[in-house]
Amino acid sequence: MDGLYDDDGEHRIRVLFNDPVHKEEIVGNKNTITAIEETKVRTNGAVIIIISMIGIIPPEKQRITPCAVKETWVDPTQLDLTKAKTRIKENLKRQFTSILPQAQKKISRYNDRDRGPIRVEMDCAPNKVYSACDQVRKHVGKGYRVIFYYNGHGAMSCSHPSSENGKCIWVVNGTIMHYTVVPLATLMEKLEAPALYIWDCDNAGLIVQRFNELAREKKEAWKSSCRDAPEPRFEEECLHLAACNKNQTLPQNPEIPADLYTSCLTSTVKTALHYWFHQQKITNIHIIDCIEYLDNIPGKYSARSTMAGELDWVLTAVLDTLAWQIEPDYARFKELFRNCKPVGLLFRGHILADRVMRAYNVTPVTHPHLPSLAGHPLWRSWDLALDSIMTELSLRKIRPTRPALHGQISTFFFDQLTEFKVNLTQYGKYDKVDSRQLPVLLQMLMSAQYREETLELVGKFLDRGPYAVQKFLDVGILPYIRQLLTTPSRDYKYIMVLIWAKILATDRRHSTADVVLNQPECRRFFVNMLNDPDMRSQTRAMSCFCLSILAKNSQKNQEILLGENLIKELDDCLIDMSSPNKSSKLQNCAVLCLANLWDRNEKALWASVRANTIDTHIIKLLDHPHPETRTSAVYALGTFLNTRRKESDHGESIEHKIACNLLKSCGDGSSLVRKEVVVALSRYVQQYEQRFLSAALTYTDDLAAKAMQRVSICEDEESLSNSVISSSSPSFDSSRSKKLSMKSSLLSPQSRLTSGNKFVETWKCLKGLERDPHQEVRNLSAKVVFYIEKKIPKINNSRKSSETAIGSDSSPESRSSPGSNISNLGVMGPTSPIVYHYSQYSSKRTIFGKGPKEDYEEERPPTHPEESPALIVSTEFSDWCEASFAKPLLSRDQELDPNSELFALNQIRDRKHAEKKRKARAELEKRGHERIEAQIFGIKHNCRPHRVNFHPFDPYIYVVDDTYCSILDFGCSRTVHKFECCDRRGKARDAILLNPHKKPLLCVVNNEAEIFIWRSFEDPQTFSLASAFKAFGEGVVKKIPMILTYGEFTSNLFVTGQVKRIVRWNVFKETRYPDIQTMTEMPLTSMTVFDRTTPDASDQQENLLLAGFYDGVCKLFDLRIPTHSQIVQRFGETVRSKSTAVVNVHIKPNNDNKIIYTAHSSGDMCFWDLRKSKCAAGIDRYQPLAHEAPKTLSVVSNNLKTVAFHNYAPVMACGSHDQGIRIWNIWGDKLNDIKFHEGFMGQKVGPSISLAFHPFDYKLVSAGLDNCVTVYGKSTQPQSLRY
Repeated sequence: MDGLYDDDGEHRIRVLFNDPVHKEEIVGNKNTITAIEETKVRTNGAVIIIISMIGIIPPEKQRITPCAVKETWVDPTQLDLTKAKTRIKENLKRQFTSILPQAQKKISRYNDRDRGPIRVEMDCAPNKVYSACDQVRKHVGKGYRVIFYYNGHGAMSCSHPSSENGKCIWVVNGTIMHYTVVPLATLMEKLEAPALYIWDCDNAGLIVQRFNELAREKKEAWKSSCRDAPEPRFEEECLHLAACNKNQTLPQNPEIPADLYTSCLTSTVKTALHYWFHQQKITNIHIIDCIEYLDNIPGKYSARSTMAGELDWVLTAVLDTLAWQIEPDYARFKELFRNCKPVGLLFRGHILADRVMRAYNVTPVTHPHLPSLAGHPLWRSWDLALDSIMTELSLRKIRPTRPALHGQISTFFFDQLTEFKVNLTQYGKYDKVDSRQLPVLLQMLMSAQYREETLELVGKFLDRGPYAVQKFLDVGILPYIRQLLTTPSRDYKYIMVLIWAKILATDRRHSTADVVLNQPECRRFFVNMLNDPDMRSQTRAMSCFCLSILAKNSQKNQEILLGENLIKELDDCLIDMSSPNKSSKLQNCAVLCLANLWDRNEKALWASVRANTIDTHIIKLLDHPHPETRTSAVYALGTFLNTRRKESDHGESIEHKIACNLLKSCGDGSSLVRKEVVVALSRYVQQYEQRFLSAALTYTDDLAAKAMQRVSICEDEESLSNSVISSSSPSFDSSRSKKLSMKSSLLSPQSRLTSGNKFVETWKCLKGLERDPHQEVRNLSAKVVFYIEKKIPKINNSRKSSETAIGSDSSPESRSSPGSNISNLGVMGPTSPIVYHYSQYSSKRTIFGKGPKEDYEEERPPTHPEESPALIVSTEFSDWCEASFAKPLLSRDQELDPNSELFALNQIRDRKHAEKKRKARAELEKRGHERIEAQIFGIKHNCRPHRVNFHPFDPYIYVVDDTYCSILDFGCSRTVHKFECCDRRGKARDAILLNPHKKPLLCVVNNEAEIFIWRSFEDPQTFSLASAFKAFGEGVVKKIPMILTYGEFTSNLFVTGQVKRIVRWNVFKETRYPDIQTMTEMPLTSMTVFDRTTPDASDQQENLLLAGFYDGVCKLFDLRIPTHSQIVQRFGETVRSKSTAVVNVHIKPNNDNKIIYTAHSSGDMCFWDLRKSKCAAGIDRYQPLAHEAPKTLSVVSNNLKTVAFHNYAPVMACGSHDQGIRIWNIWGDKLNDIKFHEGFMGQKVGPSISLAFHPFDYKLVSAGLDNCVTVYGKSTQPQSLRY
């Protein structure tokens, strides 16, 4: 609960309409991932062609002496020729087998080397190449990727003219050992697509270029042909890795392998070590001592706790992180590095090769093109890790007794983790954070040493919003997070729930849900979290949300979760959270989870019925103090009604019971609740459409039959109102009022209809919501009403046909047909077109438009009697609730975060306001003898204002007339904002400020008893409607004067008019409390609530309400007492003959002396002792001159119309019909009269209709019948008082 501290910091004032449900648009998350996942192509085979020609120098090739001769780390010069070839073939096959895990499983099945997924041919003829391609493609199958590796170190250059300038590759004729060519076009036909080509030869870039040219030629030929065959996609589906660019040759340094590029792809760690050694051996003397460790690092690469495992771990993290930097849109990253593991390994090896080969002035080539990362700063981290490990090895060689280090030798992961943590703290919670360390975090999740801290950082990163979740999924951490669900540790259970809540709130693909549901351990993890006593309510709410998403719109998932006994777990969760003080977020999520579980699933529906979930939990939540929880309950009941089930009496009785409970929420103060009620009732209408057609006819016929009588009743009401207004005595014709009330009740269509008919009652509710003050509620209800009313002509025709067929004896003249009744009301009859009152307004107009258009008939919904489209009425409330989990959850709101700038600004503003209030109380109490007559501001309003008042802290006044509210800056003499403050169907009658200390809200009530609450009303750019509701429900339809008052600390809004009760609303909860019965026939004319602004005031005063009536009596109500006996004190009964109607009642803030003030229309001012029922003997709080307050004070001779009391200064202002304003103090001293406006030829002040003092300043604002609005201030002339 947000609020504002008072002066002493002990009490908090609630800030209204400041929750997300009020400030945000109720729409779903627009950044969800709903696209279908791309198809992943698996790589299951390889064709390896080696043209080494050991000992032979190909024509037109130049080699230095000595030159690079090692192939697969084998020196053929040190072995027999046959043995060297065999070793090279075995090494290459073993390397590619380790790259292809699927092929590794199948190799053991085939003993013949010519069979299986991997074929190796060395110094072979073209027919061997073709045979290997055919065999591997046949074994792998279509749609799978095949690797084609070509080592042409012993072959001729591809730029030779005989190779058609790169369109062929060179092989050897096996019989005579001559060079021959294999056309790329033939190779493409044999291998087909998809495929991955690795070219380790001179001018390899030229081969890639010619291959793509041939691919484009094939596509052009296909486009020009009949297109019977599938479209060739060689360029899109074939990947290429080339050791060098065109016109480049491979490096021949004898210290490096001849197949350096292949070594980078297949043995990355070993190649990286040798490259580092050759680059560093000149500058680092210790490197020479470590040469023996280059090929024999202690430990295994698969064991991260060893040196070899640590090196492999760090290099994998470095290469993966560099790959993450390549593509900004990450689509290419997923295609090359995530969708297929073998392809990812080879392309990560290419990133290392890019650095190594460029050191020898060779540029590797890829298709698709990847930018070079040879100079990326992350390589320095790799070099530092190597330095640390190799230095440790050299020190161990020098000192064999050196103890082994425990844990990681390199600080690479710790440094990266620290950098990522700093990035998260540097940016705001809504700022995008650099995500380059995400691949490093993926590697750290595999280590128990860093797992918990890494998960916490991942959770904080995902809390940044949908963009963070998108990057999290793109980098490929999801499979590792899923694996952690199967064996979660209690230390990071809560963060696992947060991570999955963020993922499911953004990623709506079925595959993500299947990741959880396919493994029993994963789904049980979330179910067990619901009632885990060690978990916070927020964590349990996130678990509910995850289960809700999994069950949404999927009957298969609903069945799986039903098998986990989810309904019982949710019931237990709701029982545990039944107290209103518990977390409403958990209640919302539990109810929404139930709703998604039984939505369109009859099995789940009956399971909840057997568990008595509806009666025990859901219906009770309709009275919950939080509007969001009430809306969730209504949504759940709506999904229950939306589920199609087999017909049964038990099912119907449950649905009728649900509908009856929903009718009670039609008058809810929250428009969010009322919108969901309309949606839920629309599903009830669909279930029982025929019965609602009959109910609509009954309702319509009754209204038409009483149309003429209603006119006469309205005339009687008008004459009664005129008599009341013209009367100047406290007498009131109660008998006539009772007779009129009885006549109206008999006429009321609600009383004419059958009260026990649930369908008629539901239809009445929908018709009432069609006149709701909130436009969105009206629109939704209008759709439901239109759906039923447009079908009424069919029933009329069928009714007429049936009546004609049975030969009814009653003549048409003696009765009114249903068709005529409908036509009289503007509803389509058999011969008249349909015209709806709401169809006159465009659906795109503003909340209060300018009225009907001339061509409104084009705006109404199309009517087709022969068609019956389905009724579709919905809101995005459930989607909005789900979207809230995509927003920051770990960080506090900016208004509550002490480190935020907004919090600091609010604190400065609050201190400024508190200081102003302190000074006001100290200074204004001494101003009981200062005149108020200097005109500060004046303006001629367009029409007659009804209410004027000051803004407490800004130099603004607000002026409310029948339709508009004007915000005027009296300091700068300008109009700040003017807007339509209430519906044109009614006229504004009263207005007050809510939340004046923090975020002021303007509350306006019209004569239709409709309340409109506006936020940011002083700003034309950001003002909006915060809430709108009917104060009296559907019972009051008369246009009557309305009165408002507000209790700031209790958030109670009191509304009344010429009725026998005072309606009490809690604006913070948006709920209606029991009405306060006035126990009199007299209309209420004014009221005020005891307000407390300092800690030393009595707590019980917040529950006291003072009301003045037309007969001059004032009554004090104690709101803590039951409704029938809330009147605890009466004032003025003994002086009723002397006094007339009460014009105003007032209580000073912090009323220590228990004095109340009443002003009467006769011109008398009475002072009453709250502790007694008689006039006060004296007022000792305000007596700087020791004056004794009189019991009564006559301020005007007669016809007192308006009175204003200052909260702190002992002054009051009185206005009457004698065209003047009189300023008095409470001791009976008349300070001055205001009779003329200032300026040249100033006119007389018109009769005042509204007066108000500034709450913390010595200023007065007046509005008169002459439409003039004037602000007066302290006079600068010497005081001349009458004693």
